[in-house]
Amino acid sequence: MFELRTVLLAAVAIGIAYVARGLVNGYKLRARRQGLPGPPHSWLFGDLGTMGKINDANPARAHPHAVLIQVRKMFNLPRYMYLDLWPITYSILVVQDPDMAQQVVVEHQALKHPIPKDIMEAVVGPDDMVTMDGPQWKMWRTMFAPGFSNKHVMSQVPGFVDDVNIFIERLSEHAERRDVFRLFERTSRLTVDAIGRSVLNIQFNMQRGDHAFFRALTQQLQLLENGPFGILTGWSPLVIYQKWCNNRIMSDYFGKVLDDAYAKRRLQREIKDDSGRTTLDLALDSCFAGESSIVEARPEKLNPTLRTGIITQLRTFVFAGHDTTAATICYLFYVLSKNPTCLQRLREEHEIILGSSSTTASTLKSSPHLLNQLEYTHCVIKETLRLYPIGGTVRSGSPSLHLTDRETGEKFPTDGYMIMIDQYGMGRSEDIWGPDANDFNPDRFMPENSGKIPKGAYRAFELGPKNCIGQNFAIMEMKVVLALVARVMEFSTALDEEGLAEVGRDGSDFAKDPSFRKGKQDVEGEEMYQVLVGAAKPREGMPVRVKKVDWKP
Repeated sequence: MFELRTVLLAAVAIGIAYVARGLVNGYKLRARRQGLPGPPHSWLFGDLGTMGKINDANPARAHPHAVLIQVRKMFNLPRYMYLDLWPITYSILVVQDPDMAQQVVVEHQALKHPIPKDIMEAVVGPDDMVTMDGPQWKMWRTMFAPGFSNKHVMSQVPGFVDDVNIFIERLSEHAERRDVFRLFERTSRLTVDAIGRSVLNIQFNMQRGDHAFFRALTQQLQLLENGPFGILTGWSPLVIYQKWCNNRIMSDYFGKVLDDAYAKRRLQREIKDDSGRTTLDLALDSCFAGESSIVEARPEKLNPTLRTGIITQLRTFVFAGHDTTAATICYLFYVLSKNPTCLQRLREEHEIILGSSSTTASTLKSSPHLLNQLEYTHCVIKETLRLYPIGGTVRSGSPSLHLTDRETGEKFPTDGYMIMIDQYGMGRSEDIWGPDANDFNPDRFMPENSGKIPKGAYRAFELGPKNCIGQNFAIMEMKVVLALVARVMEFSTALDEEGLAEVGRDGSDFAKDPSFRKGKQDVEGEEMYQVLVGAAKPREGMPVRVKKVDWKP
């Protein structure tokens, strides 16, 4: 009895100490927030009450970055603000100012925040390039950079043209059926096929069927999605087991692909021609070039640590590379459908540079460099990404890092804060882009207007040494899709009751919780608002109707 009583008293004492420590830390966080730019602050609730009210005024599934610019407007805040969100999550320094963003990412190269690491590890495995810093990050970046160079990307155009032709076949089937479908479902299958072929020399064939890897990836993302019971279900033994199974499927599959590629490369003494080679092939080249012991001995199997790391990076490319580009392609067709004058100019540019739509595929295969001449098309892509950014970066504050407001000279602390570079808020700030900041206007990015854009204001792929390694590939994909599709297909959104009812029966992740369709369904007038499902995606996967056209100049 005495021993049990002692144990219970010790447990109570530890619990009290733990709570007391939490309260002390909470008090410090509340005190530190005082006097800093942000919404009205409460000693009891911090900024949770304010954020809760604004969240409640938006659709249930709206992406959090759409809320942050509303906070700034509501309280007339500068282009930076502090949010005290203890004890729910990290307190945040939101940066919507281009110069301050440059200070964080380029000048100080602040370390990446750990919060995305757990999410990425569940999807792609440990130590991915996206969340990594230091020498490890540099090693992986150097190894895979040749596979994403502009020269290598251009060599992938002919294969991607074939992928897009299949995409057009699928769209034609929808046009003939006159049905409503989720465009993101089609674009994501297209981009998975493209990444598989270019990075791994794999035919996933997702546009015509299914694949065990993609099923595992999709289920993993569904298991990670936040919801009202996300914290509880995340600890469910069944969920933990499902995550383990999905990871096993993905790692085993990529492990076999890697082992086959390594065995093939090991037998080759010298490579004189890079044509037809994949990103993985080029990465293995750098492995052999950088390790003299490997070159001399040519072991039958890769070092286990190196093998695990390469598998993680390959999974990262497939996940991040397909998801983000697929969502942007959806928004490209969306904004063009809403802006017929811009669509007309885009089509005219394609006709002038690429010739008739009937011969564009063969033209691109023989002369992929013509993509570099699509100036207005590139501006359309940049303007779409300004309004509908897909990713972003969060960095860690530190005692030595203070951000300076160049206009006032005032310095602001970052220690203890997660620094969020808010691309959405930056891209829609009227004091950066003018009173038409929410309008679609590709001309802002034309060469004659480039001097009007503040340095660092456009950062769709981030800036600095840790920018997106796959941006050349993504831009190539988007240009090819527009070049082949824009003159032969037209899209219209189907967010009406009939359209939503039709896609609501498709069994997709977007349809699994009908409660998301209740209440307000626009964000500041935008009906095709972004939602957070793994990454930023269009609402409901963008339900659309499509029809064939035969556009002539």
